[in-house]
Amino acid sequence: MRDFKGLTALALVLAAATGPAAAEDIKIGFINKMGDHPWFVAEVAGAKEKAEELGASFVSQDVQFDANLTVTTLDTMIGDGVKGIAIVVPDKALGPVVAAKAKEAGIPLIAVDDDITFEDGTPVPYVGMNAKNIGLKVGEQLAAIYNSEGWADKNVKVVSIEDRKADTCMQRNMGAEEAFLAGVPGFDPANIIRVAYDNTMVNSIDVMTTTLTGNPEVTNWVFYSCNDDGVLGAARAMENAGYTADQGLGIGIDGSRACDAFGGGTPSGFRGTMWLNSANHGRDAVAALVASIKDGTALPQATYSDPEFINAENFETTYKAKLCK
Repeated sequence: MRDFKGLTALALVLAAATGPAAAEDIKIGFINKMGDHPWFVAEVAGAKEKAEELGASFVSQDVQFDANLTVTTLDTMIGDGVKGIAIVVPDKALGPVVAAKAKEAGIPLIAVDDDITFEDGTPVPYVGMNAKNIGLKVGEQLAAIYNSEGWADKNVKVVSIEDRKADTCMQRNMGAEEAFLAGVPGFDPANIIRVAYDNTMVNSIDVMTTTLTGNPEVTNWVFYSCNDDGVLGAARAMENAGYTADQGLGIGIDGSRACDAFGGGTPSGFRGTMWLNSANHGRDAVAALVASIKDGTALPQATYSDPEFINAENFETTYKAKLCK
């Protein structure tokens, strides 16, 4: 006769061993694409802070836009026993690769800032901004300033500064264009110039300088991009070329360069930014991963942050102490 009591006891032991993990047994990995940028510094700090608050251990890696290092880092983290991973991919094309690896390893994965999908097109759970909507807010602000300052009577062109490798970046730019044209119905879309850049301020200065040189007849420029670097770079290119601050009109996204733009009190074409507290993205991602691992809570499909508009007027009173440390 089989020993059912023994089998029952064994089953209970196995169930306990494979049940929800205790927080102290949980290690969370965070992979980001540009760890020396203020946005990602804050994001990783928020993630680490949340992990410590929840009693989990935390490891992070900056891959500096290196696709090969991204995959290697993911493999290393899985091999080192992480229980969940948050990732900011350097290239959206990596999405199906990293998603498949995480799925094969049986660990939850959350995409942060840049949305990605599995190979079949199913979205990976995402934490960040609603890219199209934040672009719309940028375009609305640009149109409002354009109209209030009487730019319809000036020789104006628009520059869309685009990181074409990142779908979320393109969604932001498309939203900005859509809302700007809706707010300035008489503006000719043929006067929108689209330029590619690599997501850095240095390159934005370069591509905007080339654009200015190629269009010497234009007196006023509207510009937008997927982050503050793209917009502040364009504003600095205008300054370098001898344009005055009131000839430029750009609004950034993320708030990471607000201190650079407004801290000195000198006006520029960088008129404002849609600030998102990236530390909250890190916190939200880690909280969702720990809940999934510890309690079996399903990962939310999308967790969005709402932006706050910062400009020269409200920077000193509301945001300087918060952002400039």
